[in-house]
Amino acid sequence: MFGKNKKQEISAAGGVRKKWTAFSIVMLAVLIVYALSLFGTLFWALMTALKSKTEYMRDPLWLPKNWLFSNFITALNELSASGKGVPVMLFNSVWLSVVPVFINLFTGAMASYAMAHYKFPGRNLIWAIMIFMMTLPVLGTGAAVYKMLYRLNFYNSPLYVLKSITSLGGSLFLIAAFTGVSKTYAEAAFIEGAGHFRIFFTIMLPQVSGVLLALGTMSFIGHWNDYMTPIMYLPDYTPLTTGIYIYQKENERRLNTPVLFAGSLMVLVIPVIVFALFQDKFMNISFGGGIKG
Repeated sequence: MFGKNKKQEISAAGGVRKKWTAFSIVMLAVLIVYALSLFGTLFWALMTALKSKTEYMRDPLWLPKNWLFSNFITALNELSASGKGVPVMLFNSVWLSVVPVFINLFTGAMASYAMAHYKFPGRNLIWAIMIFMMTLPVLGTGAAVYKMLYRLNFYNSPLYVLKSITSLGGSLFLIAAFTGVSKTYAEAAFIEGAGHFRIFFTIMLPQVSGVLLALGTMSFIGHWNDYMTPIMYLPDYTPLTTGIYIYQKENERRLNTPVLFAGSLMVLVIPVIVFALFQDKFMNISFGGGIKG
């Protein structure tokens, strides 16, 4: 038995330990290079944010001689776009990242639950439309979306967040998650007199909370980092990411690059914290139910 598994050996603790292969070594090297490229970029951005404007123009690649942490305070005071300062843009970033995610997950969860556990006329047609809509390129539907938002008076309005109802992001994951939840839960609740809505909110929804948190985290980070959508649809509700982009364009000839980098790094703080808090949800997503024989 042990002769067939030459690539494995029994450790002193009694477990099985796999030996390194050429492929695993190459893959590890690739991952290390990729990780270094990411951290190297962040390190260079941090070093740039701590320089003076003159020092950056003279030597943009080397370490700063004078570490100007005051650049972060300057960024808070000076960064502005279209007459809006950092506090206003931060508020816009928060509600534009939280409200659409909540609406999308809430409506998407209800629709996915219905698709997974109910049979009704037109279900297969709805499923086919969902798959087809997910194959359409975003740029190909941009003009139609713009016209629809304008006709509904959602353009340049907080009502724009209602567009999240039509988003299909994560629907396949939610349908798979609800499909994996045993119907025995619902059947037992029906016997006790619970209705459809109570079963959904108190029994089924908690069963897929891990999937919802993982999808919500990814969606929040995506909305937070999105700077083009507010430019196209919400010009009067500038978030931080869009504000930094506009600030760079408005001050190209007199741009203080270290202050710009300081502001960009501050924008990263909240998504990094959110990802750090919920990163375990990405590894512990379960699509199975809890009913056992």
